[in-house]
Amino acid sequence: MEFAVCSTPGTRDWPACRGAVRYPLQLRVTVLADGRDYEALTEDFSASGVLFSLREPLREGSHIEFLVEIPAGTLEFSVTAAVHCSGRIVRSYWNDGQPFAAAVIDEYRFQ
Repeated sequence: MEFAVCSTPGTRDWPACRGAVRYPLQLRVTVLADGRDYEALTEDFSASGVLFSLREPLREGSHIEFLVEIPAGTLEFSVTAAVHCSGRIVRSYWNDGQPFAAAVIDEYRFQ
């Protein structure tokens, strides 16, 4: 069995450890977690996950749902796409006084 040793998030060689290409998309979303709505801004997306910047932190392990509208012309979409996503928070941290949360997208469907 092989193992990969990854560096700490935010360091120079961290992106090489990711399994999917990340797209820097800053879109406003409302995240439903723990029975509450959280206003968030996406920092980046991949086929399997998303990074949010938030006003308040989300708890690791929280199950989440959110609806994101991806504008036409973004990610090769010719029309605006609405995507309903569900997943879970796998990492939550602070950077320069700003809370961030990384989520795995377990399921998604186009609306």
